Amino acid sequence: MRTPIRIPVLLGVALALTATLGFTQLAQRPAPRAPLPPVAPEGLPPAKPHRPGELQCQNCHQAKHQGVLRMYLGLGGRGTPMIPSHMFQVRVECVACHIVPKEAEGTAGIVGQTFKPTEQACLNCHGEKYRGMLDRWAATLANMRESVAPKVAAARAALAAADPKNPTRARARQLVDDAEFNVQFVALGKGVHNVFYAADLLKLSNGWLDAAVTLLGKTPLKTDDTLVRGGYCGVLCHEQAGVKLPETVRFAKQKIPHGRHVTEFGAVCTACHSAEVHKAVTATATTCAACHHSPQNERCEACHRSQSAFYRGHAKTALAKIEPNVMANAVACTGCHDWTRKHSRQAVGEKCVGCHDAAYLAFASEWTTGLDDQVARAAAALKQAVARLAAARLAPRTAGEAEALIQESREALALVRSAKGAHNPAAAEALLDAARQKAEAAAVRLGGR
Repeated sequence: MRTPIRIPVLLGVALALTATLGFTQLAQRPAPRAPLPPVAPEGLPPAKPHRPGELQCQNCHQAKHQGVLRMYLGLGGRGTPMIPSHMFQVRVECVACHIVPKEAEGTAGIVGQTFKPTEQACLNCHGEKYRGMLDRWAATLANMRESVAPKVAAARAALAAADPKNPTRARARQLVDDAEFNVQFVALGKGVHNVFYAADLLKLSNGWLDAAVTLLGKTPLKTDDTLVRGGYCGVLCHEQAGVKLPETVRFAKQKIPHGRHVTEFGAVCTACHSAEVHKAVTATATTCAACHHSPQNERCEACHRSQSAFYRGHAKTALAKIEPNVMANAVACTGCHDWTRKHSRQAVGEKCVGCHDAAYLAFASEWTTGLDDQVARAAAALKQAVARLAAARLAPRTAGEAEALIQESREALALVRSAKGAHNPAAAEALLDAARQKAEAAAVRLGGR
């Protein structure tokens, strides 16, 4: 995940890098020996001289290393913004990592020299904690490509079998072409030159292939694609560098179980964080709802713990006896809450009719509106008691007794409001009665009726 930079700046730096690289290579490499004059084999006429330009290397070696260079610059892939390698942004040249001679000295004098990369170059700058990082990058990207490869094959097969008149076929073909290009670009451009850019390309390709197959009326191939869906940040970098995953974070004024989202819920890093800008948070309330309230999510109680405890009779309070809802052992949260449609009391009530007769639709309305009235009555009594306490001039003992009653009333009302009384109407009624009675008793002690 790296910060994109502007195109003019990037191209200017790329030109400077190319020029500098040429001079650096000349300075560090042995000077080539002068070529020997051609000698005609015995009995054959001397060879004709070459035409102008025949000794130009570019005549045969065309556009060498361009894929690698584009990968390093963060250019050339499909569907992503420009994401230069962080090493490029700090002006690290090719020869900083490619430092191991490929050819022996004697051979190099004849065939020339090429320098191979080595992990030691990483350690020279970053220290021992980066030992194994290069191998981790290569292995992780290989695993990601292996996860996407069968999807490419499945998408190609779906395209071949699709009706040519299918109006979505052209769009599906474009998605598959772009995905396959990215996979090949990462492989041939050596994704380790810009590992987060490469991973982002594979992530996009994975999604495009699923979308293409869906457009063609087929079910996307199921693979273990946690890495390629965006879970690569920790594997590529954080684990090796010793970055600790925070157990909790603050988001939208709420405390979020950050660690559990990854280890327990299967969330991937880029579901909430930018793939282009390091540490940037892209999640919104809509992002959360799309996951938490999707039809696939049946783990409602992991977050809605107060509602779950109230529904199942586990809520702790001395103000009333909380028994489980009679439906607790038979109906899960998604039995009443359907987030594929606009959520409302009417929609929840209609779910009752799936198991019960039509009369139960009215019961749901009675539970909710009736509890609303009881909440309003308890809240009014509590408000009156609080006002009397503020105006009263009483002995400390009497005031203390009234304050205790008010606090109990406040706790009972808060429990029903937070747990949503409709999850357990009988328990809610008992608590609201207690809240109202406690508030009225406090008002009597304070000189009211």
